[in-house]
Amino acid sequence: MENVLPKWLVTGLGGLLIAFVALLVIQQSYNVKTLVKNQKPTNTISVSAEGKIKAVPDLATVSIGVMSQGATAAAVKDSNNGKINKIIDFIKAQGIPAEDITTSQFSFYPQQDWQNGKGTIIGYQSDQTVSVKVKGVDKTQDVLEKVLDGAVNNGANQIQGVSFSFEKPEDVQQEARKQAIDNAKTKAQGLAQEAGLTLGKVVSISETNSAMGSPVMYNAVASGLGGGGMDKSIAPNVEPGSQDITESMTVVFEVK
Repeated sequence: MENVLPKWLVTGLGGLLIAFVALLVIQQSYNVKTLVKNQKPTNTISVSAEGKIKAVPDLATVSIGVMSQGATAAAVKDSNNGKINKIIDFIKAQGIPAEDITTSQFSFYPQQDWQNGKGTIIGYQSDQTVSVKVKGVDKTQDVLEKVLDGAVNNGANQIQGVSFSFEKPEDVQQEARKQAIDNAKTKAQGLAQEAGLTLGKVVSISETNSAMGSPVMYNAVASGLGGGGMDKSIAPNVEPGSQDITESMTVVFEVK
């Protein structure tokens, strides 16, 4: 007896087959379109250019220290702690927040006199350094100058200079990058014109070099020994100057 499928089942299977074939066609078409869309242009031009700007640093970092010497450990510790605490209190009074004042170095050790291979303790020495960030120095150096002068007048006998940098270096770097890309576009347009081509859209951008001037150091190194600090002084004039920020970019353009 011959097996015959019901007509409704044959019709249903036929519809499913047609739908399946249609989906395959649509998927294949989509894959081809995606491939074409993601395919890199055949004709391109690659140019490198530099962006360079000058900017005035807005952040100063000061290293302020106290060194104390004495006959007993307790006396040296108390003397050094008292001075550094007084300096920190003064700095905070100038509007510097606590998070911008960091203890960057601390040491305490005996001083020894060596004779015949044997060391005899003759005293003690303590060193403590705090790093202070002073912001907004591109607008005014008044606070920075007060901190330097007041630190000395309040017992600091080691000031290891001032370095100038940027609170948000990425902002000035981005400005230099934009200039580099603009320069690359100008350069590419000139090359394309010389070759009788038309410059098209950007295909890719990459950063090839980034350089920011080293922090500018203001040489204010000084030191005083024992319990006496440096002589009281008139506030110094400190200028942050300017720094060069350089960015090199490579840009690939489509040409027609």
